[in-house]
Amino acid sequence: MNIVQYFDYFITKANLPWYNHNPTVVKSFTYHLSQYTPSVYAEILLMINDDYFEDFKNIETLPIKDRIVEVWFEDELYNLKQNKKYFSGPFKFCVVSYEVTKFDVTEMDIKYSDINSGKLVLLKCVDPIFYIMQLDEKYESYGKTTISEIVNKIISRNGGKVKRIEPTDFSYNWLQAQLTDYEMIRSMLPYARSISGDLLYNFFMFNEEAYFAPITQSLKSPYMLKLDMIKNSKELVYDTNFKSLIEKYGSKDHLFHFNRGYNNFKILTPNSMSRQSYSSSKSSERKQHKGFASQYITGSIDEEELQKIYVSNLRHRVYTFGKLVDTLAEIIPELTPLNCIEILSQKDGKTKDLDGLYYIASITYSYGMTNMHPYQPHMHMILCSELDSEGMENPEGRPIE
Repeated sequence: MNIVQYFDYFITKANLPWYNHNPTVVKSFTYHLSQYTPSVYAEILLMINDDYFEDFKNIETLPIKDRIVEVWFEDELYNLKQNKKYFSGPFKFCVVSYEVTKFDVTEMDIKYSDINSGKLVLLKCVDPIFYIMQLDEKYESYGKTTISEIVNKIISRNGGKVKRIEPTDFSYNWLQAQLTDYEMIRSMLPYARSISGDLLYNFFMFNEEAYFAPITQSLKSPYMLKLDMIKNSKELVYDTNFKSLIEKYGSKDHLFHFNRGYNNFKILTPNSMSRQSYSSSKSSERKQHKGFASQYITGSIDEEELQKIYVSNLRHRVYTFGKLVDTLAEIIPELTPLNCIEILSQKDGKTKDLDGLYYIASITYSYGMTNMHPYQPHMHMILCSELDSEGMENPEGRPIE
Protein backbone atom coordinates (compact mmCIF):
# COMPACT_ATOMS: atom_id res chain seq x y z
CA MET A 1 0.00 0.00 0.00
CA ASN A 2 1.35 3.41 -0.97
CA ILE A 3 1.18 6.05 1.76
CA VAL A 4 1.61 9.71 0.87
CA GLN A 5 4.77 11.12 2.46
CA TYR A 6 4.68 14.78 3.47
CA PHE A 7 8.34 14.91 4.56
CA ASP A 8 11.52 13.58 3.02
CA TYR A 9 13.31 10.88 5.00
CA PHE A 10 14.80 11.90 8.33
CA ILE A 11 15.80 10.22 11.56
CA THR A 12 15.32 11.98 14.91
CA LYS A 13 18.34 12.00 17.22
CA ALA A 14 19.39 13.51 20.55
CA ASN A 15 22.57 14.38 22.39
CA LEU A 16 22.78 14.02 26.19
CA PRO A 17 25.98 15.61 27.62
CA TRP A 18 26.05 13.31 30.68
CA TYR A 19 25.72 10.16 28.54
CA ASN A 20 28.64 8.38 26.84
CA HIS A 21 26.73 6.75 23.97
CA ASN A 22 25.66 9.71 21.86
CA PRO A 23 23.90 10.33 19.63
CA THR A 24 20.87 8.32 20.68
CA VAL A 25 17.80 7.62 18.57
CA VAL A 26 14.59 9.41 19.57
CA LYS A 27 11.46 7.25 19.38
CA SER A 28 9.12 10.25 19.53
CA PHE A 29 9.49 14.01 19.98
CA THR A 30 6.67 16.44 20.81
CA TYR A 31 6.70 20.06 21.85
CA HIS A 32 3.96 22.46 22.84
CA LEU A 33 3.61 26.24 22.58
CA SER A 34 0.69 28.24 23.94
CA GLN A 35 -0.62 31.76 24.51
CA TYR A 36 -1.00 30.89 28.19
CA THR A 37 2.32 29.20 29.03
CA PRO A 38 5.71 30.94 29.42
CA SER A 39 7.90 28.29 27.83
CA VAL A 40 8.01 25.58 25.26
CA TYR A 41 7.13 22.25 26.91
CA ALA A 42 8.63 19.16 25.29
CA GLU A 43 8.56 15.39 25.73
CA ILE A 44 11.38 13.30 24.27
CA LEU A 45 11.03 9.52 24.27
CA LEU A 46 14.41 7.74 24.11
CA MET A 47 15.41 4.10 23.71
CA ILE A 48 18.24 3.28 26.12
CA ASN A 49 20.04 -0.06 25.87
CA ASP A 50 19.88 -2.01 29.13
CA ASP A 51 23.69 -2.21 29.14
CA TYR A 52 23.92 1.60 29.08
CA PHE A 53 21.21 2.50 31.55
CA GLU A 54 23.57 3.04 34.51
CA ASP A 55 25.44 5.50 32.32
CA PHE A 56 22.18 7.34 31.56
CA LYS A 57 21.52 7.66 35.30
CA ASN A 58 24.45 10.07 35.52
CA ILE A 59 21.73 12.64 34.90
CA GLU A 60 21.09 12.51 38.66
CA THR A 61 24.53 13.99 39.37
CA LEU A 62 23.56 17.23 37.59
CA PRO A 63 21.41 20.12 38.81
CA ILE A 64 18.33 20.52 36.63
CA LYS A 65 19.64 23.69 34.96
CA ASP A 66 22.59 21.68 33.60
CA ARG A 67 20.53 18.78 32.24
CA ILE A 68 20.63 20.14 28.70
CA VAL A 69 19.46 17.91 25.86
CA GLU A 70 19.62 18.70 22.15
CA VAL A 71 17.32 17.18 19.51
CA TRP A 72 17.70 17.37 15.73
CA PHE A 73 16.44 15.86 12.47
CA GLU A 74 19.12 14.14 10.39
CA ASP A 75 19.91 15.05 7.63
CA GLU A 76 17.21 17.76 7.54
CA LEU A 77 13.50 18.49 7.94
CA TYR A 78 12.27 18.91 4.38
CA ASN A 79 8.58 19.23 3.48
CA LEU A 80 7.91 17.57 0.13
CA LYS A 81 4.45 19.09 -0.21
CA GLN A 82 5.60 22.67 0.47
CA ASN A 83 8.96 22.12 -1.26
CA LYS A 84 10.61 23.81 1.71
CA LYS A 85 13.32 23.10 4.28
CA TYR A 86 12.49 23.94 7.89
CA PHE A 87 14.70 24.44 10.93
CA SER A 88 16.17 21.00 11.60
CA GLY A 89 17.73 21.66 15.00
CA PRO A 90 19.30 21.47 17.34
CA PHE A 91 16.34 22.19 19.63
CA LYS A 92 17.69 22.86 23.12
CA PHE A 93 15.80 21.84 26.26
CA CYS A 94 16.29 21.48 30.00
CA VAL A 95 15.21 18.11 31.51
CA VAL A 96 13.01 18.80 34.55
CA SER A 97 11.97 15.18 35.16
CA TYR A 98 11.95 11.79 33.50
CA GLU A 99 10.05 8.48 33.56
CA VAL A 100 11.37 4.98 32.81
CA THR A 101 9.52 1.92 31.51
CA LYS A 102 10.55 -1.42 30.03
CA PHE A 103 9.58 -2.13 26.42
CA ASP A 104 9.62 -4.87 23.81
CA VAL A 105 12.10 -4.18 21.00
CA THR A 106 10.64 -4.20 17.47
CA GLU A 107 12.34 -4.85 14.13
CA MET A 108 12.16 -1.12 13.41
CA ASP A 109 13.97 -0.34 16.68
CA ILE A 110 16.76 -2.77 15.79
CA LYS A 111 17.02 -1.27 12.30
CA TYR A 112 17.73 2.23 13.58
CA SER A 113 19.76 1.51 16.73
CA ASP A 114 22.06 -1.04 18.35
CA ILE A 115 19.43 -1.88 20.96
CA ASN A 116 18.41 -5.49 21.70
CA SER A 117 16.74 -4.98 25.05
CA GLY A 118 16.24 -1.80 26.93
CA LYS A 119 14.17 0.89 28.55
CA LEU A 120 12.05 3.72 27.26
CA VAL A 121 12.95 6.97 28.96
CA LEU A 122 10.52 9.89 28.67
CA LEU A 123 12.26 13.23 29.24
CA LYS A 124 9.96 16.09 30.29
CA CYS A 125 11.55 19.38 29.34
CA VAL A 126 11.25 23.16 29.30
CA ASP A 127 13.31 25.96 27.78
CA PRO A 128 16.65 26.30 29.66
CA ILE A 129 16.44 30.09 30.02
CA PHE A 130 12.88 29.92 31.33
CA TYR A 131 13.96 27.38 33.95
CA ILE A 132 16.67 29.77 35.19
CA MET A 133 14.21 32.70 35.14
CA GLN A 134 11.89 31.05 37.65
CA LEU A 135 14.48 29.98 40.25
CA ASP A 136 15.34 33.10 42.29
CA GLU A 137 13.09 35.72 43.85
CA LYS A 138 14.44 39.26 43.49
CA TYR A 139 14.01 42.81 44.74
CA GLU A 140 14.71 45.45 42.10
CA SER A 141 13.60 48.94 41.10
CA TYR A 142 13.64 49.51 37.35
CA GLY A 143 12.89 53.24 37.47
CA LYS A 144 10.42 54.86 35.11
CA THR A 145 10.53 52.73 31.98
CA THR A 146 8.42 50.62 29.63
CA ILE A 147 7.45 46.98 30.10
CA SER A 148 9.26 45.95 26.90
CA GLU A 149 12.53 47.45 28.17
CA ILE A 150 12.21 45.46 31.40
CA VAL A 151 11.52 42.24 29.48
CA ASN A 152 14.59 42.90 27.36
CA LYS A 153 16.73 43.43 30.46
CA ILE A 154 15.42 40.29 32.21
CA ILE A 155 16.05 38.09 29.15
CA SER A 156 19.59 39.42 28.72
CA ARG A 157 20.64 38.95 32.34
CA ASN A 158 19.44 35.32 32.25
CA GLY A 159 21.51 34.56 29.16
CA GLY A 160 18.65 34.45 26.64
CA LYS A 161 18.41 35.92 23.16
CA VAL A 162 15.68 38.16 21.81
CA LYS A 163 13.74 36.68 18.90
CA ARG A 164 10.94 39.24 18.96
CA ILE A 165 10.14 41.95 21.50
CA GLU A 166 7.51 44.46 20.40
CA PRO A 167 8.00 47.86 22.14
CA THR A 168 5.30 48.95 24.62
CA ASP A 169 4.09 52.52 24.88
CA PHE A 170 3.72 53.54 28.55
CA SER A 171 6.45 54.21 31.13
CA TYR A 172 5.92 53.53 34.83
CA ASN A 173 8.00 53.11 38.01
CA TRP A 174 8.06 49.31 38.11
CA LEU A 175 9.23 47.40 41.19
CA GLN A 176 10.11 43.71 41.36
CA ALA A 177 9.33 42.78 44.97
CA GLN A 178 9.93 39.15 45.98
CA LEU A 179 9.14 37.89 42.49
CA THR A 180 11.12 35.61 40.18
CA ASP A 181 12.06 37.09 36.82
CA TYR A 182 9.31 35.11 35.12
CA GLU A 183 6.71 36.19 37.71
CA MET A 184 7.75 39.80 37.11
CA ILE A 185 7.09 39.49 33.38
CA ARG A 186 3.81 37.68 34.02
CA SER A 187 2.62 40.41 36.41
CA MET A 188 3.17 43.08 33.74
CA LEU A 189 1.47 41.31 30.82
CA PRO A 190 -2.06 42.67 31.54
CA TYR A 191 -0.66 46.23 31.42
CA ALA A 192 1.19 45.87 28.11
CA ARG A 193 0.12 47.84 25.04
CA SER A 194 2.15 48.35 21.87
CA ILE A 195 3.08 51.73 20.39
CA SER A 196 0.44 51.15 17.70
CA GLY A 197 -2.23 50.34 20.33
CA ASP A 198 -2.27 46.54 20.02
CA LEU A 199 -3.16 44.50 23.12
CA LEU A 200 -3.06 40.87 24.30
CA TYR A 201 0.68 40.48 24.69
CA ASN A 202 2.05 36.95 24.73
CA PHE A 203 5.38 35.91 26.27
CA PHE A 204 7.20 32.60 25.84
CA MET A 205 10.72 31.17 25.62
CA PHE A 206 11.65 28.71 22.87
CA ASN A 207 15.14 27.45 22.03
CA GLU A 208 16.61 30.03 24.44
CA GLU A 209 14.93 32.86 22.51
CA ALA A 210 12.30 35.28 23.86
CA TYR A 211 9.03 36.18 22.17
CA PHE A 212 7.06 39.14 23.55
CA ALA A 213 4.40 40.62 21.26
CA PRO A 214 0.62 41.13 20.97
CA ILE A 215 -1.42 38.38 19.36
CA THR A 216 -3.49 41.19 17.80
CA GLN A 217 -0.34 42.05 15.84
CA SER A 218 -0.14 38.45 14.64
CA LEU A 219 1.56 37.43 11.44
CA LYS A 220 -0.95 35.84 9.09
CA SER A 221 0.38 32.50 7.95
CA PRO A 222 0.45 31.95 4.17
CA TYR A 223 -0.84 28.42 4.82
CA MET A 224 -4.59 27.87 4.73
CA LEU A 225 -6.22 25.07 6.69
CA LYS A 226 -8.90 23.44 4.55
CA LEU A 227 -11.57 21.48 6.38
CA ASP A 228 -14.12 19.60 4.33
CA MET A 229 -16.75 18.97 6.98
CA ILE A 230 -17.50 15.52 5.56
CA LYS A 231 -14.16 14.20 4.29
CA ASN A 232 -12.08 15.61 7.15
CA SER A 233 -14.57 15.08 9.95
CA LYS A 234 -12.00 13.12 11.99
CA GLU A 235 -9.63 16.10 11.94
CA LEU A 236 -12.14 18.39 13.63
CA VAL A 237 -12.33 17.43 17.29
CA TYR A 238 -14.67 20.13 18.52
CA ASP A 239 -16.05 23.61 17.84
CA THR A 240 -17.31 25.57 20.85
CA ASN A 241 -17.28 28.97 22.57
CA PHE A 242 -17.38 30.66 25.96
CA LYS A 243 -20.27 32.99 25.25
CA SER A 244 -21.21 33.09 28.96
CA LEU A 245 -17.87 34.76 29.75
CA ILE A 246 -18.34 37.26 26.93
CA GLU A 247 -21.82 38.23 28.12
CA LYS A 248 -20.42 38.72 31.65
CA TYR A 249 -17.17 40.59 30.88
CA GLY A 250 -17.63 41.75 27.29
CA SER A 251 -19.61 44.98 27.64
CA LYS A 252 -17.65 48.05 26.56
CA ASP A 253 -20.00 50.32 28.52
CA HIS A 254 -20.49 48.18 31.64
CA LEU A 255 -17.06 46.67 32.34
CA PHE A 256 -15.46 49.02 34.87
CA HIS A 257 -12.06 49.35 36.47
CA PHE A 258 -12.99 50.63 39.91
CA ASN A 259 -10.65 52.47 42.30
CA ARG A 260 -10.47 50.72 45.65
CA GLY A 261 -12.09 53.57 47.59
CA TYR A 262 -9.04 54.86 49.47
CA ASN A 263 -9.28 58.27 47.78
CA ASN A 264 -12.19 58.15 45.32
CA PHE A 265 -14.59 55.89 43.44
CA LYS A 266 -13.49 56.83 39.92
CA ILE A 267 -14.23 54.20 37.26
CA LEU A 268 -12.66 53.60 33.84
CA THR A 269 -14.14 51.70 30.89
CA PRO A 270 -12.29 49.80 28.13
CA ASN A 271 -11.16 51.24 24.83
CA SER A 272 -12.60 49.73 21.67
CA MET A 273 -10.80 46.73 20.24
CA SER A 274 -8.45 48.11 17.59
CA ARG A 275 -7.66 44.97 15.60
CA GLN A 276 -9.32 41.56 15.40
CA SER A 277 -8.90 38.21 13.65
CA TYR A 278 -11.27 38.33 10.72
CA SER A 279 -10.85 38.64 6.95
CA SER A 280 -11.65 42.09 5.61
CA SER A 281 -13.28 40.66 2.48
CA LYS A 282 -15.85 38.93 4.69
CA SER A 283 -16.22 41.54 7.45
CA SER A 284 -19.68 42.63 6.33
CA GLU A 285 -20.89 39.07 6.86
CA ARG A 286 -19.23 38.59 10.24
CA LYS A 287 -20.99 39.18 13.53
CA GLN A 288 -19.73 39.36 17.07
CA HIS A 289 -20.89 38.29 20.52
CA LYS A 290 -22.10 41.06 22.80
CA GLY A 291 -21.57 41.69 26.51
CA PHE A 292 -24.54 42.64 28.69
CA ALA A 293 -23.58 42.51 32.37
CA SER A 294 -22.12 45.18 34.65
CA GLN A 295 -18.82 44.08 36.20
CA TYR A 296 -16.47 45.99 38.52
CA ILE A 297 -12.77 45.07 38.40
CA THR A 298 -10.24 46.31 40.98
CA GLY A 299 -6.48 46.20 40.47
CA SER A 300 -3.29 46.72 42.43
CA ILE A 301 -1.96 49.76 40.52
CA ASP A 302 -3.41 53.24 41.03
CA GLU A 303 -2.36 54.60 37.65
CA GLU A 304 -5.30 55.47 35.42
CA GLU A 305 -3.63 54.76 32.08
CA LEU A 306 -2.51 51.32 33.24
CA GLN A 307 -5.99 50.63 34.64
CA LYS A 308 -7.42 51.52 31.22
CA ILE A 309 -4.99 49.14 29.50
CA TYR A 310 -5.78 46.40 32.04
CA VAL A 311 -9.55 46.50 31.57
CA SER A 312 -9.20 46.78 27.77
CA ASN A 313 -6.91 43.73 27.76
CA LEU A 314 -9.37 41.79 29.91
CA ARG A 315 -12.32 42.54 27.68
CA HIS A 316 -10.53 41.70 24.44
CA ARG A 317 -9.03 38.52 25.90
CA VAL A 318 -12.49 37.27 26.83
CA TYR A 319 -13.72 38.01 23.31
CA THR A 320 -11.09 35.70 21.83
CA PHE A 321 -13.09 32.83 23.36
CA GLY A 322 -15.97 33.66 20.98
CA LYS A 323 -15.10 30.65 18.87
CA LEU A 324 -12.76 27.75 19.69
CA VAL A 325 -11.76 25.08 17.18
CA ASP A 326 -9.72 22.00 18.06
CA THR A 327 -8.15 20.36 15.01
CA LEU A 328 -5.38 18.10 13.72
CA ALA A 329 -3.44 19.01 10.58
CA GLU A 330 -0.34 18.36 8.53
CA ILE A 331 2.62 19.91 10.29
CA ILE A 332 3.84 23.45 9.49
CA PRO A 333 6.89 23.76 11.77
CA GLU A 334 7.22 27.56 11.65
CA LEU A 335 3.85 28.35 13.28
CA THR A 336 3.78 29.76 16.83
CA PRO A 337 1.09 31.41 19.03
CA LEU A 338 2.13 34.69 17.37
CA ASN A 339 0.65 33.57 14.06
CA CYS A 340 -2.88 33.61 12.71
CA ILE A 341 -4.13 30.91 10.38
CA GLU A 342 -7.13 30.96 8.05
CA ILE A 343 -9.65 28.14 7.95
CA LEU A 344 -11.62 27.41 4.81
CA SER A 345 -14.43 25.07 5.84
CA GLN A 346 -16.77 23.54 3.33
CA LYS A 347 -19.62 21.11 3.11
CA ASP A 348 -20.68 19.94 -0.34
CA GLY A 349 -18.55 22.78 -1.78
CA LYS A 350 -20.31 25.50 0.23
CA THR A 351 -18.63 27.71 2.83
CA LYS A 352 -19.65 27.02 6.43
CA ASP A 353 -19.44 29.03 9.64
CA LEU A 354 -15.92 27.89 10.61
CA ASP A 355 -14.56 30.05 7.80
CA GLY A 356 -12.31 32.84 8.98
CA LEU A 357 -8.99 33.91 10.50
CA TYR A 358 -7.99 32.47 13.88
CA TYR A 359 -5.36 33.08 16.54
CA ILE A 360 -3.32 30.02 17.51
CA ALA A 361 -4.18 29.54 21.19
CA SER A 362 -1.96 26.47 21.40
CA ILE A 363 -0.04 24.22 19.05
CA THR A 364 1.56 20.82 19.67
CA TYR A 365 4.04 19.35 17.20
CA SER A 366 4.56 15.57 17.09
CA TYR A 367 7.39 13.76 15.29
CA GLY A 368 8.30 10.09 15.21
CA MET A 369 11.63 8.28 14.91
CA THR A 370 11.48 8.85 11.14
CA ASN A 371 9.25 10.68 8.70
CA MET A 372 6.95 7.63 8.60
CA HIS A 373 7.52 5.58 11.77
CA PRO A 374 5.65 5.15 14.05
CA TYR A 375 3.52 7.95 12.55
CA GLN A 376 3.82 10.86 10.15
CA PRO A 377 4.54 14.32 11.62
CA HIS A 378 1.36 16.14 12.62
CA MET A 379 0.22 19.10 14.68
CA HIS A 380 -2.66 19.57 17.09
CA MET A 381 -4.00 23.14 17.24
CA ILE A 382 -6.54 24.94 19.37
CA LEU A 383 -7.64 28.03 17.49
CA CYS A 384 -9.67 30.98 18.75
CA SER A 385 -11.46 34.02 17.38
CA GLU A 386 -13.57 36.94 18.60
CA LEU A 387 -16.21 36.42 15.95
CA ASP A 388 -19.27 34.23 15.60
CA SER A 389 -21.53 34.10 12.56
CA GLU A 390 -24.51 33.81 14.89
CA GLY A 391 -23.52 36.76 17.10
CA MET A 392 -25.29 40.09 17.63
CA GLU A 393 -22.88 42.97 17.00
CA ASN A 394 -20.65 44.13 14.13
CA PRO A 395 -16.86 43.95 14.63
CA GLU A 396 -15.34 46.97 16.37
CA GLY A 397 -11.79 46.97 15.01
CA ARG A 398 -9.99 46.58 11.72
CA PRO A 399 -8.97 43.11 10.54
CA ILE A 400 -5.54 41.54 10.86
CA GLU A 401 -4.09 41.73 7.36
